[in-house]
Amino acid sequence: MTATSIAFFLFGAIFLWGGLAVTITIAVKNETKK
Repeated sequence: MTATSIAFFLFGAIFLWGGLAVTITIAVKNETKK
């Protein structure tokens, strides 16, 4: 693997996990509002 592909893979992983974390955070906040 080249440095570019490794960097792209890491960026994608961080982006996906970040989106998942935001989704969970929003879901938890919505549950506490009820």
